[in-house]
Amino acid sequence: MQSLRSCFEELSNGQPTVPVKVFKEFFRKILPQPQVNDESMELFMRPFLAKGGEEVDHRQLLESVLCHLEEEREKQLQEAQEEVRSLKRSMSRHPLEFTVGQYNILAGYMGNNMEPWFLYGIDMTQERRQQVFKLHGERKPDGKPANPGWPNYVKGVLTPEEIQKVEEVHRKHFAWETRKDRLLEVIEEMDADVLSLVECDHYEDHFKPALEKMGYDSTWCKRPRPSSADGCCLAWRRGIFEFIAEESVEFVDKMCPKEGKVYKDRIAVIALLRSRISKRRVCVASTHLQRNPEDPTQDMLRARQVGQVLRALVEFTSQHGAVDVPVVLTGDLNCTSFGRLRGVANTLSLMNREVVLHPFTFDCADVPTGVTSVTMARCMRIDAILYQSQRLELVDVQEIPDLTPHLPIPNAQQPSDHVPIVAQFRTRSQHHTMREVAKEWFLSLAGKEAQVPLNQHQLESAFKLYDYDGTGSISQPNLRKVLASLFGILPDRCETVCASCFANGSELTCQNFISMYLDSVKAAGLPGLEDLRDAFDLFDSDKNGSLDLSELLYAFEQCAPSTVPSERIKEVFHIIDANGDGTIDLDEMVQYLAKSWTDGFHLAR
Repeated sequence: MQSLRSCFEELSNGQPTVPVKVFKEFFRKILPQPQVNDESMELFMRPFLAKGGEEVDHRQLLESVLCHLEEEREKQLQEAQEEVRSLKRSMSRHPLEFTVGQYNILAGYMGNNMEPWFLYGIDMTQERRQQVFKLHGERKPDGKPANPGWPNYVKGVLTPEEIQKVEEVHRKHFAWETRKDRLLEVIEEMDADVLSLVECDHYEDHFKPALEKMGYDSTWCKRPRPSSADGCCLAWRRGIFEFIAEESVEFVDKMCPKEGKVYKDRIAVIALLRSRISKRRVCVASTHLQRNPEDPTQDMLRARQVGQVLRALVEFTSQHGAVDVPVVLTGDLNCTSFGRLRGVANTLSLMNREVVLHPFTFDCADVPTGVTSVTMARCMRIDAILYQSQRLELVDVQEIPDLTPHLPIPNAQQPSDHVPIVAQFRTRSQHHTMREVAKEWFLSLAGKEAQVPLNQHQLESAFKLYDYDGTGSISQPNLRKVLASLFGILPDRCETVCASCFANGSELTCQNFISMYLDSVKAAGLPGLEDLRDAFDLFDSDKNGSLDLSELLYAFEQCAPSTVPSERIKEVFHIIDANGDGTIDLDEMVQYLAKSWTDGFHLAR
């Protein structure tokens, strides 16, 4: 419009008007011919004619056109804004879909091919590696390393040529300057909406600015061990999520009351996020547990660390009114059996009745990924994305490359000794969650395998689904109708369940609805028994099929997320030991855990 004004000023020699003939010729040049004829031109000019109709007041005309364009622009803007508001309203009614990625980036200061567990580029038999480990760990009488620094701990095992080859592979695939930009390329390819980076150093000078350019906001917490430079990072796409709150958990690995020392090494970061469009919230945690996954004796310490995350999860979500918000836990768990860690954490929590359990504790599904880490010393799945299956649907899992011990990483394709894993989730509606809980209630009463134990709040929600007309009780026809809706047809053992529910009357109250579920749990045991069996096996150090008092005391000492007085543990032991033979077998433990769960309910009598 400014250029058009300049043209008219030039045609009129700076005068407010321009001859009609000149005006017509000008517009015929700039407008398509079919749209310009004498009649339309006359109508267009008429309001702005001056000097007896011989000239056109071009300044007035342009002001009028500007005003009209502004009105049209405002109208279009309002229409666009209304369309955006309508789109947001529509999208807010849809489930939230998002992707979560987990990646152990191999910290810059840990990327060292000269470490005994790497040594790529040469033929390293198990026997030779054990010799290196022995030399690496050898100590003098004063406790200092006997063979400090590379290549002292490989001398006599590796030849000079092999030492040179190890150093060459280090420069090519392990050095930070070689890997740092390739790591960013991998992160971009993950295309995750929420990102967990563990063993992450160089946060401030490398990852944080790079993540910002990719559209992420992020938070990072360093491990508490002074000599460690890495930590856990959580990042989220700022266009999809907004940050609400965060919490870091420094794991207490052990305490020495005599010296007054607390030993800490690892960490977890928890963040509460909210969708910018749907306003639905998600709680995400990132962690990196005790190292050496090939050593199962470390599982007790890892279980202790998991227990501390779960305890922090209760406090964090309660503080922010987010107990019912879906949870995703990601990280390098350094463990080949995630179920064992869950089982230990759940078992000790149920034994210690003062502990409040988060729903995620039992409703903890595992994204199937395949092997995530391959070196010359290991080939295993140790990275995990765990999620609440009742609140989140697993939609897809990003394919990861095939890994074999013959092609250990890092290498030319992979800049870390781990590959990233990515999962896509969809939030479940409240109604869907209620339906799943209602199914679990029936399966427990029918003596079939249920997936997760239900708490009192969940059972009260399930009751409302069966009592869909809101009378305060469930009739037998209504129970049948809802069961047919839940399962598609009336499920097996429907008649048996109905007979037991209505044996004493024609209506089922909420109290009886819950009581019947608790009775079924006491009789059959808690769902998720496989995890509890794994925990029992871990506690059973002499593998005789039972636990004595010393084994239970040791389990609490090594695994409990907080100190439990020994007198309390002894009291629990004698309660569990129902037959008084001085040991606890698996059946006794399962029965006690089921009773411990059901005793947490508060029913009116």
